[in-house]
Amino acid sequence: MRLKWYRQEKRGIPEVAKPKQPPAGKRPGFSLIHGIKGSLALICLVGGTVPALTASASAPVAAAALNEAVSGLPDFLAGQPTKNGEGLAVSKPPTSGESASSEWLWLKTLPKPGDMMEIRFQSPLFSRAVHSGTDLRQMNATYIGEPGEKFMISSVSGEMLSFHTYERGTLWIPQWYISEAAGSTESIEPMYVTLRKEGELSLTPRSKARWKTGSGTGDDTFVAVARWKDWYGVIVPPAVWYAEDAYEAYRPAMLWVRDKDVAQTTAVPLPLLKEEGPGTVPDLDTLQSLILQVLKPGDDAAKVKKWLGDPKLTEVSGNLQKEGGKPITLGSSWRYEREDAHLLVTFTPAGKLAAARWVFPGSDRYTSRPFAGDDYLFTQDYTVTSLPQTREVQPEWRNSGTLAYTYLLGAGKEVLLLNGDDGGFSGDHYDASLYAVDKENGKTRWQINAGYGRLQAYLDPSGEEATVFTSYTPEEKQYDNRIRRVRLSDGEVLWEQRFGEDNQMDMWAARDAVILVTTRNDSRDVQRKTSTKLSVLDARNGRTRWESTFGEGVRVLNCGAADPYVLIGEGAKLRALDPESGATAWSIESEGGQAHDYSADPYFAGGPRIDPFTGPDPDRRWILIGDSWKRLDLSTGKVQAEYPVVPGERFEELAGGRYLLVQHPLDSADYWGATSFETKWYDADAGKELWRISGKGSKGELEGDILYLTINGLPAAVEAKTGKMLWIMPNSASEAADLSALAAGSFMVLEQTLLYPFGQDLLILDKKTGKLLGRVADVKTGYAELRDHETRNGTLNRSGDDIYVGTANGGFLRFDAKALEKVGER
Repeated sequence: MRLKWYRQEKRGIPEVAKPKQPPAGKRPGFSLIHGIKGSLALICLVGGTVPALTASASAPVAAAALNEAVSGLPDFLAGQPTKNGEGLAVSKPPTSGESASSEWLWLKTLPKPGDMMEIRFQSPLFSRAVHSGTDLRQMNATYIGEPGEKFMISSVSGEMLSFHTYERGTLWIPQWYISEAAGSTESIEPMYVTLRKEGELSLTPRSKARWKTGSGTGDDTFVAVARWKDWYGVIVPPAVWYAEDAYEAYRPAMLWVRDKDVAQTTAVPLPLLKEEGPGTVPDLDTLQSLILQVLKPGDDAAKVKKWLGDPKLTEVSGNLQKEGGKPITLGSSWRYEREDAHLLVTFTPAGKLAAARWVFPGSDRYTSRPFAGDDYLFTQDYTVTSLPQTREVQPEWRNSGTLAYTYLLGAGKEVLLLNGDDGGFSGDHYDASLYAVDKENGKTRWQINAGYGRLQAYLDPSGEEATVFTSYTPEEKQYDNRIRRVRLSDGEVLWEQRFGEDNQMDMWAARDAVILVTTRNDSRDVQRKTSTKLSVLDARNGRTRWESTFGEGVRVLNCGAADPYVLIGEGAKLRALDPESGATAWSIESEGGQAHDYSADPYFAGGPRIDPFTGPDPDRRWILIGDSWKRLDLSTGKVQAEYPVVPGERFEELAGGRYLLVQHPLDSADYWGATSFETKWYDADAGKELWRISGKGSKGELEGDILYLTINGLPAAVEAKTGKMLWIMPNSASEAADLSALAAGSFMVLEQTLLYPFGQDLLILDKKTGKLLGRVADVKTGYAELRDHETRNGTLNRSGDDIYVGTANGGFLRFDAKALEKVGER
């Protein structure tokens, strides 16, 4: 759209003759206006046919006619500079009875594609052009444009401009927000604005895109947050805050209301989340809209408290350090709880607003952390359960580690042995650690840092020493494949060996022995085939006892330092070798080929749940030999029970390996490709399947005749003998929803309640009904990818009346079991 103006000085120039015009209906898209009070001639190119007007000093253009001539133009464009320094301006149109004058209209170049523009006031940015026919609650505002933000116009459509960026894609903005008028707009304290019955909402002040009161909103009252002359800027929440099919989260739009259309204004009482009586808190949509509008990262705690009020409680935040290889950074999180939503507001250690997260109940599937536009610090969670109210119970102590995820590996007489991990994506990490925590006071006694290398540790059955393998020493910045024997009480290194960086090494343990498997490329072989060397060291002094060489595909099947033999799988053959001499104590071989041993897969979380206080069972174990799983007496090699390999199945072992909780895929032979499962309960002693139920059962915990488990990630209970469903935690999940990734640990069975890490919360459930009783305060749980065994075994454990809890924000806590039981009774 382009307008040009020409000014003529009064020098007695005769009146310009009326131009010859084409017939009606064939006029080009411009009008020639000239001789307005003898001083102004104007050519308007408006992209469509408009009435042609003429005027003279004696017969000026009437206001109505001139208004009609520019009816296709937004009347708010004022003084916006373009990239070539030109601009445009429109002042207030003449009222009825007035004549148009040169003071009424001053127009230069209107915005066009390629022009650089600057946003003058906080503006909604839409994913599509908005017009009068757009549903008010479906405007799809995805971003907020901030004052000073510049962009290049891609296209012009009526009152809307579009622009494109690599990060955001194509967005639309009303032209008014690039005008000088918008630059004079002021933010105001929020107030309720009630419209008259005939009132209108406008896209911008004086916009031609208008909506009648209540059209699409279901209400005539809005919250105003801005003021320009006699107009209020009001926020209109979206009908849906997150459209899962479009993978888009939306923000509230801002529309405009004129004073004459307002029947009443009332201040919005602050703070927004105070709990003083009914009707004092805005509805949830308005709350979300206001918080997005007024709170920004970096705001201080005083401002947040002014707007939101005092929180229900303050907790330790999640890790605020997002850069790999940097120390954990913890702030504080203010927690606000309503029945229809929870809000967590997080601050940096310096007290500045870092993030805000809403949690909403009742979705048909769990959705974590969608955010609108680039406001990735202001997120939303949608859960399939009701919202657990926080139950406060004080831990006996809390250890603060240096890395986000904490897992219990084992326990000595005086200390607990913990694994710290930064939770890097797909098992990769910048840092891992092994550290000992005093059982009595929770203080760290010593720590070994492994950097981004591998870390393995095996606790000696005596509880006094541990063997530690690290492939990288961060203090020296080198790979060295280092084995250390460490005294648990003080971390003193009793012996160590370094094997250099040329080899790939893994470590296992057996009774009084350290098992090393070294794989290297033989540089003398032109095909560079790999060779594997097995070395068995004396755990007491690190001296090599014996060595052997194997071909590719050898498997070491040891699980703990109490195993009586070195267990070597070669194809379909298993050999038990004496740790002292290397002699074969017993062997077993299966006819046919060897099935894939998925227990070595990185995502495998089956097998037995290992209690860190007792370690793996050294007497019997399920091991895959050939095409069947065999439960073996490890002392003699005798087969106690068998279970055939079924493609795609995974199972957990319960009750010392007597029962198998089998996940059986229904629509694929590939476990990870399946979308539908059923669960089988197999009695290995009886050699038969007892029952089946629908869904994927995991995280089993057997107490008497009751089996607690998750079904598609949701806590449930069944009769162990019959498979009769006793309860499943109340939820709104769809049948297709699989919430297994939320299972951030295993069940802890108390007398009347269950503890279960679910998502970011340690839930308290009634063990008889499955009713959600609440969440334990200040315990942030979580699942780190490819740490499935650590998560299952090391997150939640019990020794006597002491319950130990690992977290996802560096904390490791000890609770009294009775205190946790009581908090569930409230």
